[in-house]
Amino acid sequence: MKARLLFLAFLVAFLATNLVFGKTFNVDTVQEFQNALTEAQSNGEDDIINVAAGTYNITSTLTYSTNNGDSGHKLTIQGTGADKTVLDGGGSVQILYINTDADNNGGDAGGDVTIKGMAFENGNGDSGSGVYVTGDAINIAIKKCSFSGNYGGGVYARLWSGTITITNNTFSGNYGGACSVYGAAIIKNNTFLSNYARCGGGMRIWSGTVTITNNAFSQNCATDIGGGVYVYSSKAIITNNTFSENSADKGGGVYADAVYGTATITNNTFSRNSAINYGGGVYGMLYHGIDILNVYNNILFDNAAGAGGNDGDDLYIEIGYYDKGATVYLYNNDFSGNADFDTGQSEDLYITLTDNYHHANNIQKDPQFVDPVNGDFHLKSTSPCIDKGKNDAPGLPSTDFEGDPRIINGTVDIGADEYRNPAKSMPWLHLLLGE
Repeated sequence: MKARLLFLAFLVAFLATNLVFGKTFNVDTVQEFQNALTEAQSNGEDDIINVAAGTYNITSTLTYSTNNGDSGHKLTIQGTGADKTVLDGGGSVQILYINTDADNNGGDAGGDVTIKGMAFENGNGDSGSGVYVTGDAINIAIKKCSFSGNYGGGVYARLWSGTITITNNTFSGNYGGACSVYGAAIIKNNTFLSNYARCGGGMRIWSGTVTITNNAFSQNCATDIGGGVYVYSSKAIITNNTFSENSADKGGGVYADAVYGTATITNNTFSRNSAINYGGGVYGMLYHGIDILNVYNNILFDNAAGAGGNDGDDLYIEIGYYDKGATVYLYNNDFSGNADFDTGQSEDLYITLTDNYHHANNIQKDPQFVDPVNGDFHLKSTSPCIDKGKNDAPGLPSTDFEGDPRIINGTVDIGADEYRNPAKSMPWLHLLLGE
C-alpha cells in the first residue's frame, strides 16, 4: 500500500510538471487584452483570449512576439462576432501584431495562430495595419472577421511552411490592399469590396500552392496589376469566384503569374472588369517554358481593356519570347463577341505566342445573368451557359459558388453559378405554376 501511495504521489507530481493545460483569458478592456497577450507569450500553454463585445479604441499596437512560437503552443483570439467586437485603430496605429518567430531561426513549429469573430477598423501601418501575423512552421487561420478602412492593408500573413487559411471574412475600403499572403494558402468564402493597392487591390499572393474559391471580388482597384487578385504561384487554383467591376493597369479581374508551374482558372465569372492597358478580365503571365495556364468553364463577358486593338478585353496572355514552350488550354468558356478562338489573337482574346495553344467548345453569347448591375450573377433559365461546360476540367469543384451541386443535369454549367431549376428542386412548385 505504501509503495502504491508513493507511486501515485510521483505520478501527480510528474503530471503537474510535465503536462501543459490551456489557459483562457476573458478580457473587456484594451489593457486586459495586452496583458493577456504578454502572459501568453511565455506561459507555455495553449492560450485562448476571449474578447468581449464592445468597441476598443487602440492607441498602441496590441503585440504578441516570441522567439520560438511559445514552444509550439497555440494562440486563439476570438471575439463575439465581427458586428459586435470591434478594434478601432483610430487611423493612427497598427491594430494587432503577432510574430511567433521573432529571431527568425525557424523554431516555432506547432505554434498555430487563429483569429476569428472580430472587426479591425481604421488601422494605420506599413503593412497589415489591421492584422500582421507571421511565423515559420505553423498554421494561421483568420475567419469570420471584417477589415475596413485600414491604411496599409487589412491583413498581412506570412509563413515559410504551414498553411494560411482566410475564410468567411469581409474586406472593404482598405488602402494598400485588402489582404497580402506569403505562403501556402486557402482563400475561401470571402468578400472583397472597394479595396485599393498598387498590386492586388483585393488580394496579392506569393505562394507555392494556393486555392482561391467561392470569393466575391467587386470594385477593387490596383494602379499596376491585378485589380481583384494578383497571384504569383507555381500552383494556383482559382475556382467559383465572381469578379465584377475591378480595375487595374493590367489584369482588371486577375493577374496570374504561373511561376515554373500551373495556374488553373475554372468556373469563375468575370463581368465588367477593366484594364487601362491589357487584360480587362484576366491577364496571364507565362514567362517560363514549362508554365501552363488552364482556362476552363469561365464566363469572361463584357470586360474592357484600353490599349486599343488586340488588347485582350476578356483575356490577355503573355508568353516569354525567349522561352516559348509555355502551354495554354482554353476550353468551354463564354467570351464577349470579338474573340477569335482559332488564331488566339483578337480584341477580346489575345495570346502573344500560340505555338502551344489548345482550344475547343468556347462560345460567344450573352450569359444572361439575373441582375449583374446589382451583383446577381445567377444564370437565367435561358442562359446559353447551362450544361455547356467540361466535366473533366482541371480543378473542377464539387459545388458552385453558393454550395449547390456543381453538376446537376449531367453536364457542368459555365461560370460560378450552377443553374437550379426551381420547379425541379421544389416539385410542389409545379402545382403553384399550374403545370
